[in-house]
Amino acid sequence: MAKVLEVNNLTVKIGEKSVIDNASFALFSGEVLALVGESGSGKTLTALSVLNLLPEVAVVEKGSILFEGENIFDLDKNQLRNLRGNRIGMVFQEPFTALNPVLNIGVQISETIAAHLKMSAGEINKRVRELLDMVKLSPEVLSKYPHELSGGMRQRVILAMALSCDPDVLILDEPTTALDVSIQKEVLDLIKQIKSDINFAILFITHDLSIVNLMADNVCVMKRGVIVETGSVENVLHAPRHEYTQHLIGCIPRLGDERKRLPA
Repeated sequence: MAKVLEVNNLTVKIGEKSVIDNASFALFSGEVLALVGESGSGKTLTALSVLNLLPEVAVVEKGSILFEGENIFDLDKNQLRNLRGNRIGMVFQEPFTALNPVLNIGVQISETIAAHLKMSAGEINKRVRELLDMVKLSPEVLSKYPHELSGGMRQRVILAMALSCDPDVLILDEPTTALDVSIQKEVLDLIKQIKSDINFAILFITHDLSIVNLMADNVCVMKRGVIVETGSVENVLHAPRHEYTQHLIGCIPRLGDERKRLPA
């Protein structure tokens, strides 16, 4: 498998505090790599670093992020615009805030395609309908606004937008956190099905180890901005070496569990 994304010794600071500390990992074509850790461990900031979308208060002190061998931090604005949403797609944690409330769904998906691909209006319309079919939404959704859709439908729209330009890498930032458990399963199954049909790489950010077991090939465990353990899902989940990973796994609730305290 070819290496499509490589993070080397990435260190990001907010003020004097390192929120990502010397992080390194690689993502290969067709692979699903999970980045796991509790809230505040630096997972989302790592994802935003890949797209060079860090907030202004965050400063990259050192390191590089290579996409197909080219350092993302060396790209100009036009090159970054061509990369984001085109070569690298992203599905954000909260679909409602990721959509424009005053534009209907058809316009929002069409704008994403028009921004990156040279297509006629008819070709764009055809592509939009193909994407809706891919994410199991009816064409009726095109005329609706975000507030008229359920959480699961909004997340499917975001997924369609992220896949609209056939990206090489898809970043999923806790895509099911805001959804009910039954809808979570539907969205995850949909992602797995699309992944089997289209061979792209996924960086899957989550705190839920059951999702890691279901979706990922390999996993990086992050604690306070530091990647403390890396390996295959089988090795990390069933034979964890680092104490922090052991504690994360120990916090998973089990039927018949009579413990009064979880590992901390």
